[in-house]
Amino acid sequence: MYTLLIADDEADERILIRFLLNRFKDVFHILEAQNGREALELLSGRHVDVLLSDIQMPFLNGIDLVSRVKEVNPDVEVLFFSGYDDFAYVKAALSLKAVNYILKPVDPDEFHKVLTEIVGRLDSHKLQFSRSEQYMETDFHDIIREMPDKKAESASIDDATNLILQNIESALKMKQPEALSAHVHALVDQYADIPKLSHIYIRHICTTLLKMLMDALPLHSEEDLQNAIKEIYSFRHFSDIVKLIEHYLSLVTAEFEQGQNASNYAVYQVEQYIRTHYSEDLTLNILADLVYLNPNYLSNVFSQVTGCTLNKYINQIRMEKAQELLLHTNMKITDISQAVGYPNASYFCKSFQKRFGTTPERFRQGG
Repeated sequence: MYTLLIADDEADERILIRFLLNRFKDVFHILEAQNGREALELLSGRHVDVLLSDIQMPFLNGIDLVSRVKEVNPDVEVLFFSGYDDFAYVKAALSLKAVNYILKPVDPDEFHKVLTEIVGRLDSHKLQFSRSEQYMETDFHDIIREMPDKKAESASIDDATNLILQNIESALKMKQPEALSAHVHALVDQYADIPKLSHIYIRHICTTLLKMLMDALPLHSEEDLQNAIKEIYSFRHFSDIVKLIEHYLSLVTAEFEQGQNASNYAVYQVEQYIRTHYSEDLTLNILADLVYLNPNYLSNVFSQVTGCTLNKYINQIRMEKAQELLLHTNMKITDISQAVGYPNASYFCKSFQKRFGTTPERFRQGG
């Protein structure tokens, strides 16, 4: 349950806000203050997740109140109320990063929508580094730590995490976007709701993951990596780190999917070439040159896309053409062998019998 403070000098307005908050009765523990000074006193020794504040209040107005509160609690969610449609107040509110601003009289639907968005943000910040005692003691904000050496890394990562990282590494090597996304999300989910775990450890795991993702991007630089690491060690919430990881994951998967599309088209081109040039010499190097790919890469991607090897596919097409010629022409067996790419008629007959269980001549005769 989150703590919410209503600061408004009008009792009727506070009653109305309490009534509108009934829809969130299982979400918020509600406090009240009659003016800005009283609100500040309430907040002096208490953590509040949400502050609903009128702008015009005696002793201390809403803008000054929020400014003071954010000095000690920068993550507080703020919703301003004002009966004054004055751009100066809106500008001041925005300068305090209070993106929520509702004019009086309060519209119930608008209020519900804004509060729902606030609750969503609070829920996404379950792991709050800014409230970690260790975080406060070490003042970890905006500090970049050196990556641990391999021995320290191996010792610090538990078995489950290590296994997931191995799966991620494998998915990166195989350029499998779906598997990569699944394993990355599994790793993120593992640390999404463990508030007692050291945030330094979590930052290290996320840095390791981010480096793996960025290494898979052809245009990333060492400066890009260092800037991303700096962000990881600067973020106050785990959810912000997750957003950064999701960003780079999307770049990598897009890169892989683009490569897959190109590979699929290359395989299609090779298939079409084989179907029209089956009588010619079809070596791996000739086909690879045709689509400007490395021969080994073409061989691997062809197997992945079609489910069979390149040689098996070539032989399959040649045998299909041989069947057609045997059934629909009077060509000699030796001529058919030449026509479908087998210079040696004896080898052709043996290959045909191995595939169909009968000789070319018997096949032609219907037996």
